[in-house]
Amino acid sequence: MIAEILLVQAIACGVLSAIVASNKNRNVAGWGALGFLFGVLGFIASIAVSEVEETEQSSRTKSTSRQGRKKSTAQDFDPDEHEKKCPMCAEYIKLEAHRCKHCGHEFSQEEVEQQIEEARRKIEKRQEKITQDAKLYCERSEVMVHTDMLNSDGTCPACGNPASDEKHPLEEEISGDGS
Repeated sequence: MIAEILLVQAIACGVLSAIVASNKNRNVAGWGALGFLFGVLGFIASIAVSEVEETEQSSRTKSTSRQGRKKSTAQDFDPDEHEKKCPMCAEYIKLEAHRCKHCGHEFSQEEVEQQIEEARRKIEKRQEKITQDAKLYCERSEVMVHTDMLNSDGTCPACGNPASDEKHPLEEEISGDGS
């Protein structure tokens, strides 16, 4: 009788843990097994863990077909993700910064707007090359990646980061043949 009650409790905790894990983009089978083996403690642990971000999930499970890939546009450009080098102290600061946090060098509004526009054009030009038949070098994973192999959201299959960032130079940029 007691064994039957414990078995029902273990199954219930396993199912509940799996449901919670599914809602948090976690491994359903793994969390279901934890809930089954550890009962209420496994269920509480599945509630306590944080949700997996979509970018982490997509780098693991999304297809690598090129047809579904969204193209980066000017609307996707985020100046917060880019830096510029201060001409006075050679330290890197945010692209939108009006004053260097290291030496205090001031940038005019026009300079800042011009630098943002140059960075945007550079990213757009680079994105056009990436959408063509080309190879990228992933500096994080130290492997060559063909653009056909990029994940559907435009991320590198080797490291999971956007292929349009500066850690993914084109093959022609490495060899010095490009711009």
